[in-house]
Amino acid sequence: MSQATLKDVAAHAGVSHQTVSNVLNDHPHVRPATRQRVLKAVAELDYHPNVAAKALREARITALCCAFYNHDADQIADPYRNLIQSSFVAEADLRGYTMNVAFLLGEQPETFDRLRQRFLQRQMGGSVIVGQNMTAQQWRTTREWGMSSVMFDQHFDDTLVNTVFADYRGGMRELVAHHAAQGRRDLALIIPLADPGSSGVERHEQFLASVQELGLRGRVVNGDWSFDSGERAARTLLQGDAPDAILAGNDRMAAGALLAAHQLGIDVPGTLAISGFDDFEFTLYTTPRLTTVRVPHEAMARAAVQDLLNLIETGEDQPARCFPTELVVRDSS
Repeated sequence: MSQATLKDVAAHAGVSHQTVSNVLNDHPHVRPATRQRVLKAVAELDYHPNVAAKALREARITALCCAFYNHDADQIADPYRNLIQSSFVAEADLRGYTMNVAFLLGEQPETFDRLRQRFLQRQMGGSVIVGQNMTAQQWRTTREWGMSSVMFDQHFDDTLVNTVFADYRGGMRELVAHHAAQGRRDLALIIPLADPGSSGVERHEQFLASVQELGLRGRVVNGDWSFDSGERAARTLLQGDAPDAILAGNDRMAAGALLAAHQLGIDVPGTLAISGFDDFEFTLYTTPRLTTVRVPHEAMARAAVQDLLNLIETGEDQPARCFPTELVVRDSS
């Protein structure tokens, strides 16, 4: 159940939101009967003023936070993290705020405690949480703190508010259809198999559904999102009962698969098609250039910051935003 807002209290008491604000700020020129009616509505709705919003409006807090869940702080070469973090910072700066960083680890509850303390100590007014494989309960816990937060690149079917994510299923559906249209009939997907709750699950599930629908052979092998895991998985596939198309769950694994094919002397795209997912800039510089699915990470990140600021200012949940993906066909398929 979402928290009551100042507008909810005003509607419940039958007064304007400015009258509610005057009562909460102990303004002297409020009739006693009106004051009592507003205070009664506050109690009945269990309304708690958004201190962070008030502080932000009064320019006492001008910092936001992007909190990465189960991301290694030392993995500074990760193009996904670099792109979205830069986009968070750019949008926050455009709107007059700074953006600091936190790292949350599922097995270390103290990392959540540190984030909560930073909020309570007014070091920041709210957070964009880069969730992916964060659980619904962990998300609800951060909400219970009273901290305004937006979930990035993750969503839960029962809480479709304050979340920004992409249509990964649609992107995978288009990608499988593209390979089928090129005459490929034996497809293999490289994707993490032990990453519950992440967007990889949607890609994995849709791959299996699409190959079945199109009457194709489909198999899935494990990767860990890294270049090296893509190379290892592709080398194993290509030295056995080889597929005629390898779909990697991200561009880094696809680039690793390209290297394996090159080292084994396999013609891409003649004998084997290879595709990725994300459309990071480096896909333009591989040989051949990678076919991939474009995920609008920058636009998503900027939208998440906008939604966070709207949430802080109004106290009202923001509708979930699902961004479309786009198939980008290049030389590797």
